[in-house]
Amino acid sequence: MSSPGPPAYPYRQLQSHSIRVLTVYPGTEQNGVVCGLEEVNIQRLPPYEALSYCWGDPNDRLPIQCNGLPFRVTKSLHSALVRLRLPDQPRRIWADAICINQDDTAERSSQVLLMQTIYRGAVSVVVWLGGPVEVNGQDLWPIPHLLEAAQKNLKRTQLPIKHGTKDWVKFVLSNDWTTNGDLQDKKWNAIIKSLIMMLQRPWFLRTWIIQEVALARSAVVLCGRHESSWDDFYRAVGYAIDVDYFSNTAPEMYSSIRQIEKTRRDIFTRGHVQRPLDLLSNFRVFLATDARDKVFGLYSLFSPSDRAVVELAPNYDMDVASVFTRAAVDCIAVEGNLDILSFATRGEEYESLPSWVPDWTFQDRAQPLLPRFLLNQSFGDHSWPASWVSATGSTYPVVELSKDSKRISLMGCIVDRVVAIGGVLHKTYLQEDPGHAMTEHAEMLKEGNEVFQSWGALCGIPENRAYFTGETAYDVFWKTMHAGTYPYGDEQKTKTAFEKWYRPFKDMQDIEACAEEGAKVWNDDDVGVIHATASTVKWIGKLTYKGMRMGFGMWRAPNQTRMAAVHRLMLRTERGYVGLASANVEEGDYVALFQGCKLPLILREATEDSWNLISDAYIHGIMDGRLFETLPCIMLDLE
Repeated sequence: MSSPGPPAYPYRQLQSHSIRVLTVYPGTEQNGVVCGLEEVNIQRLPPYEALSYCWGDPNDRLPIQCNGLPFRVTKSLHSALVRLRLPDQPRRIWADAICINQDDTAERSSQVLLMQTIYRGAVSVVVWLGGPVEVNGQDLWPIPHLLEAAQKNLKRTQLPIKHGTKDWVKFVLSNDWTTNGDLQDKKWNAIIKSLIMMLQRPWFLRTWIIQEVALARSAVVLCGRHESSWDDFYRAVGYAIDVDYFSNTAPEMYSSIRQIEKTRRDIFTRGHVQRPLDLLSNFRVFLATDARDKVFGLYSLFSPSDRAVVELAPNYDMDVASVFTRAAVDCIAVEGNLDILSFATRGEEYESLPSWVPDWTFQDRAQPLLPRFLLNQSFGDHSWPASWVSATGSTYPVVELSKDSKRISLMGCIVDRVVAIGGVLHKTYLQEDPGHAMTEHAEMLKEGNEVFQSWGALCGIPENRAYFTGETAYDVFWKTMHAGTYPYGDEQKTKTAFEKWYRPFKDMQDIEACAEEGAKVWNDDDVGVIHATASTVKWIGKLTYKGMRMGFGMWRAPNQTRMAAVHRLMLRTERGYVGLASANVEEGDYVALFQGCKLPLILREATEDSWNLISDAYIHGIMDGRLFETLPCIMLDLE
């Protein structure tokens, strides 16, 4: 029988508008960590630093002393306290795991409401990433090297690793890319590897760090013995992203820091914050030990005007389903539209959620279909113009919510039925190595080519079937794959970029067609030997030409795709419409339009009088709202 754990730390109840601040007393590595907690009024805060860190394993704890009593903290927090401790003077910090009684849900709820004041009131926010990053057994800190390159504004072709050469491809495809390949500077390769290893640390995807950095007047990043200001840190990492060292790597690895900095700049440079739904969608990839923190962890970033509308406030006595449902209802109330329904997907853990309520713990790598959310994912001068605004025009939602909040009734109509679907276009991401656009093509050619052929058939490319809009089947094909958006600036530039990217797949399809032609020649018993030989020579020549063309095309492949079709499937409806939706859609599902909902939705019958929401969708040819104007609407119930 295991011995009982230590008693809980004897916290005193906090007074209203008060917080606790931790004083870390001086010491050396040979001494244990000794601290003191004091209660201070939020209006009279002493100088202190706020700590931003990843909690780590809650079962892996080490002892410290607090106000003369034993206190056990996670190994990650312990290492942060040791790193922050000064040798000759005390240091005041705020660390949530100690300064908040984590066993008191009422206190946790009230303290979350004060987070904005806590982090804005700190002299500085200290980001603790953990111990040193080691590459080949050496402590390597990549920031100074990248910062120097950024300050010199060096282009990718001016760096030691050349972009787009055969040496680069060998480098990408090698098992140990820090030592293999005919490269000019292997030290630079190690620098990039250390950067990637650092960005994979849990801190970068922890929900709470968003507000901790975004609200900071000043921030500093610590990693082992190294230190950098947040501004220099972000500039160095942002530079590596801009010169495309992260092509084909897991997007969460670098998009997280982009989103944090965007939110920070919105607050301190532009003087405004994003709407609650934009925050929820932008930071969906971030993780939280407590699923409710996927919402509560962003609450401090809501504007005062939005807080005045939302009914949901941090309350750890609510269950996860109630928090997510209330957040969905609040987003409809705040915005006066149904954009929230575009994220209504569920994971296996919270299957009891109503189908129209987003499960913010579900990790969906598919890009949003609404241009609004694509813009939120863009940086610098990049934009995502679209050929459409709303499939239902400038309508407003009509909403009725059941008393138990499990059913929502919306004014809308059933438009069509899904009769055929193509496969899902999956994309493989590298986990540790930087990538190149060629690796994306190489991986997707294995399975994606078959998907593209099925999608082309849905659009009518083999028979060159004209679409009812008057467009060619090919134009419908590429426009649908981009969900009617133009990520390269306009229609012609986007089409040109797509054709360059798609050429290896088209060449592969031509090779397969040539192979089928050759097989037909050899298997046709009625063809004479001479004719068969001539046809075979012609086929071999065509096959060789196509293979060479595809190979050279691969070497000159552009950057990775910006298609919205990745991780989605293409569908065709009974009336001949072609569209894009999530991988959950099945034949027999229905396409519906609702007032105040810019995107069509895919529904599935739940009962005789209710529906389940399966996915949002882009349906080519009905996104201008004119079809919706002609259709009668009724109240439809979603469960």
